[in-house]
Amino acid sequence: MNNTNPRLSAAEALRLLRQGDTADLMARADEARRRLHSRQTFFVHSLNLNPTNVCHNRCQLCAFWREPDAPDAYVLSLDQVRLRLVAAKDWGLTDLHVVGGLHEKLDLRYHEALLRLARELLPAALIQGITAVEIAHLARLEKLSVAAVLERLRDAGLGSISGGGAEIFAPQIRSQICADKISADQWLAVHEQAHALGLPTNATMLFGHVEQPEDIIDHLDRLRNLQDRTAGFQAFVALPFHPAGTQLADQPGPGGDAVARTVALARLFLDNFPHVRVLANYVDRKLLAVLPHAGADDLGGTSLDERIARAAGAPANRPLAAIEEMAAFIRELDLEPVLVNSIYQPAVEHEKPRSRVPHLVPAGCFAGQGVSSDGTPCPHTAEGQGVAPCLHTRSTELSAALAAAESLRRLSAAEAIVLHDEAPLAQLGLLAHRRRMTAVPERRVTFVLDRNISITNICQAACRFCAFHVAPSAAGGFVLSVEEIVEKVLAAQKLGATQIMLQGGLNPDLGLDFYERMLSAIKARAADVWLHSLSPAEVLFLAQQSGLSIRQCLVRLRAAGLDSLPGGGAEILVEEVRRQVSPQKISAALWLEVMETAQQLGLKTTATMVYGLGETTAQRVEHLLRLRDLQDRTGGFTAFIPWSFQPNNTQCPRRPATGADYLRLVALARLVLDNFAHLQAGWVTEGPDLAQLALSFGADDWGGVLMEEQVVRATGLAYAVTPDQVVNLIRQTGRTAAQRTTLYEICDCGKEF
Repeated sequence: MNNTNPRLSAAEALRLLRQGDTADLMARADEARRRLHSRQTFFVHSLNLNPTNVCHNRCQLCAFWREPDAPDAYVLSLDQVRLRLVAAKDWGLTDLHVVGGLHEKLDLRYHEALLRLARELLPAALIQGITAVEIAHLARLEKLSVAAVLERLRDAGLGSISGGGAEIFAPQIRSQICADKISADQWLAVHEQAHALGLPTNATMLFGHVEQPEDIIDHLDRLRNLQDRTAGFQAFVALPFHPAGTQLADQPGPGGDAVARTVALARLFLDNFPHVRVLANYVDRKLLAVLPHAGADDLGGTSLDERIARAAGAPANRPLAAIEEMAAFIRELDLEPVLVNSIYQPAVEHEKPRSRVPHLVPAGCFAGQGVSSDGTPCPHTAEGQGVAPCLHTRSTELSAALAAAESLRRLSAAEAIVLHDEAPLAQLGLLAHRRRMTAVPERRVTFVLDRNISITNICQAACRFCAFHVAPSAAGGFVLSVEEIVEKVLAAQKLGATQIMLQGGLNPDLGLDFYERMLSAIKARAADVWLHSLSPAEVLFLAQQSGLSIRQCLVRLRAAGLDSLPGGGAEILVEEVRRQVSPQKISAALWLEVMETAQQLGLKTTATMVYGLGETTAQRVEHLLRLRDLQDRTGGFTAFIPWSFQPNNTQCPRRPATGADYLRLVALARLVLDNFAHLQAGWVTEGPDLAQLALSFGADDWGGVLMEEQVVRATGLAYAVTPDQVVNLIRQTGRTAAQRTTLYEICDCGKEF
């Protein structure tokens, strides 16, 4: 590979992994990835075939293996294999991935017969798999050399060896997690022998269990050294550990921050590896959308009938089962999908050509690197030969906007728009992180213990984006009594909650007197709990029902016990959008008026945005600027919280926003809202992995550790975290965690963790 940058030493890589800011690591890795592959992002259409789940290695990190007499143990006969392959003949597969346990009955002849059968029934697919662990096992079983086994498997149809079984090379780690597996030296020797025979292979690392940063760097260093000698590795595959169902179930597994950092470090350190791959079936889909911006140029593939990661609790929302589904996912990230097999040979396209899909790279060509696998110059990377320029090209407007953001100058609407639409995600995140450290210098992340109580789901607004509401006359509506609400508050307080958010629909049967009685009853029994409740839409509704002004209504609510207002109901503060999704709800102008009035009365508030409703970039920016303008006048907003629209069970059938969209908006908000001290990470809609990454993209607060939440759950999304998990997730990023009050004061009970 041609690389003019100085090679990272192991010591430098260790310092980066331990101390480097995540956004900085991602920005560097993203630049390296673009230099090598431009926007090309590779994937395969593969079927997994696991001949058996019986394995005498009994690795503690594996949830797939079974004892021979287990009720769910199995061994596939060749007839059963044939049936599976026949069923897949018309699926247009690029790959058949064969990997299983170590079973004495599945000898070399069995594997040769399986490979010949696969080659006969799936002639267009690359047959790959059969890990170094399995190859070493077959060599022992047959009393043959590794080279002899490799030659026979190659002649039977094996086209590539997968990287499984590497785990972590450090002996002290292997003795804990896979004591009976082959050693690191043996694993590397099998791959070196395969390279000598012309068999390409991949390399993996299963991380996020009991290893330390030194072990990760040692692992990568040993891979890089072997690649220097042989150039036989096609890709490095980063595998985040999933503990569920394993004997290491007490380990939390790596969060989104650790996954992004590890992928980025691998891209920077493994400068002689053509590709860095992450597997779509190993990570949450929102996190998957971010990893191409952290150095990954390969998203694995469809992985049909994948069982090993699934057995260990890999995220359930990740399936991408069809070529077009995976290609659409990649295009949505403004990247170019390239369908290949696992050794990066072009695949026969099974869809109509699209203008955004580039030409497929030739077999053996490391796209964008300037060399082919035999070391000769590759003409397909020459300018004008179909590959886009490697580095992200910047317009004059983008360069000016980046300079403005870096200088901490207040951004204009035009600058904000170009940053949103054109800036590389990781670079935008790095600028936002620096702005965050200016606004909130401490490396501290705060959170609040709270409970959301939905007092009613009956609402006459009938917003198209809401899956929670029930019309006033429809079945399924509920209204909690004041007594029930008070009991819920007291139960939350006993569990440590300091903040209560009371929310409900615009229920015509609940007037201002009900809310006054409710607030007063809560304060009478739980005077210390902070009532951060009632959105501007609810306040306006109560005022109009009672024939009062907004100010008069707020004065009465405050007297009854209301302490501050949440920012719900903002959605997008642009009338054109609101007419489409919530025409009967509060207008943007009135939402801002309620907030300004509350702030004039001394009530602090938060501000939100629900994006992904079909709005344009300009409309997102207009929303932010209207908040910034009001904050200039009042200083009454404590925090900004962005949420992505969740379309399930709503009347707005839109594609969900990606994790990359979320981090981009978080970063932009930090840069535009220069008068907001705090920005919350929205784990309720984005999940813990993305919330953790948001802490490196401008967010300084985790938000609430909700004990109860029903509105988002109505869309089918149900992330959950405990206070201990939140503290651990924050600490994983190298920051300290501190419990706060609603007004961002550190609680006496919430010392830094």
